[in-house]
Amino acid sequence: MLFPRTKRQQRFIDVASSLIPALRERAAQHDRDGSFPHENFADIRRAGLPALVVPKEFGGWGANLLESTLTMETLAQGDGSTALSFVMHVQVIGGSAATVAGAAAKADRGSWPQALFAQVCRDAVERGALINSVATEPNLGSPSRGGLPETTAEPVQENGERAWRINGLKTFASLSPEMDYFIIPAALQDGSGHVARFVIPAGPHFEIIETWDAFGMRATGSHDLKIVNARVTDEQMIGRGAPSPGTTGKAPANAWFICTVGAVYLGVAQAALDFAAGYAAKRVPTALGKPIAELESIQRRLGQAELLLLQARALLYNTANDWDECSERRDELTPAVLAAKFTVTNNAIEAVDHAVRVVGGASMSRSLPLERYLRDVRPGLFHPVNDDQALTIFGRNALKRISAMADGR
Repeated sequence: MLFPRTKRQQRFIDVASSLIPALRERAAQHDRDGSFPHENFADIRRAGLPALVVPKEFGGWGANLLESTLTMETLAQGDGSTALSFVMHVQVIGGSAATVAGAAAKADRGSWPQALFAQVCRDAVERGALINSVATEPNLGSPSRGGLPETTAEPVQENGERAWRINGLKTFASLSPEMDYFIIPAALQDGSGHVARFVIPAGPHFEIIETWDAFGMRATGSHDLKIVNARVTDEQMIGRGAPSPGTTGKAPANAWFICTVGAVYLGVAQAALDFAAGYAAKRVPTALGKPIAELESIQRRLGQAELLLLQARALLYNTANDWDECSERRDELTPAVLAAKFTVTNNAIEAVDHAVRVVGGASMSRSLPLERYLRDVRPGLFHPVNDDQALTIFGRNALKRISAMADGR
């Protein structure tokens, strides 16, 4: 497993690497305050990263899933919160680009309108505009499990034309303090029972309620978002239909979300391992008289962390690469995508635990970054699909395979 393999991959990694020192320098204070790192996003915009996944036809860099995964892992080594916030923009645009291309080929109006997608993409390139989907609600929970949102879109007539008036409350609105476009799912109040998603520019119809005070990823700005009388048109709608779970084991998993978000946690774990290794090389207790890095017990801990990250990285990169190169077989990749999510998040957590054991009691001090890495790596468990869902899907797949084998005898 040798990466980067191309000059393009290296170029994207280099852009993200150039931001690591500044992000790392600011991370501790933003974590302590729970404040949003606006200056980090100024740096991200200056570097042109909002254009990373924008298709070339709109002036973007056209990064595919593997290239984006490599870039997000690198950025996360500077600051997990900043990378996790920014990755929401990456996965939305990256995943939507393929959907829009497919819709154009099939003349399918069930996805993004071409003009709307072009506008968002050009804004990302020209002024660094950022976008995220804000779907979770207090009573709904994660939309990946299905259910009807309490956010409503009421049909109204204005100047003889139909429009929609949206009101509601969303939670976990990551990136909200810097967002330029919000994707808002709402229940249509037209008797259809459908849910639609609307792309809404930032404006006074959004109120950010600063509720985010978490134990990890504290600087993501994942506040509550109140929508008050936001007026939208059908041209801002990017699909409608009955609510249903996004991943059941039958439908393709959201590889763009899982791979790029997983890369963030992999990057945090890599930063923890690198810090622990550097600490061990310099730490010379008086009773020992040599660096603790020379102890086999320390080398074993570092080796366990290294092995865990190698395993996670191999599965993640291979899955992203297959997604890019085998587009006609993506339905078959769902188990691999779910396995990547499960493996990356759990291996990252375990690797950071080993790094903490290397450093010892000093790792609890806020003067070192390890306690932040320890907290920042754990929220990976809570992104969909969670471990219990994934294991259930794997188990059902095994039972279906055995049943099919028995029927074929």
